[in-house]
Amino acid sequence: MRTKEKTNGKMIFSHLCDQMKKLSSNVISVEEAKAQANLSKQANNLLKYELDRAVAVAKYGEELNIREIEE
Repeated sequence: MRTKEKTNGKMIFSHLCDQMKKLSSNVISVEEAKAQANLSKQANNLLKYELDRAVAVAKYGEELNIREIEE
């Protein structure tokens, strides 16, 4: 089952800190830490896109036709 949970940069950073602690204590492997870091980077890119989109809409108004990525 797929669940949707809102996230922000603070949550992504907290997750990465948790992963670094797990990596330091050998709870996870380097490969798993790399995979988690890549996923966090992708999530951060989506947050940046949404911020840029919001700035563009605020600057140019709602007549700016930007496709919605949300369901």
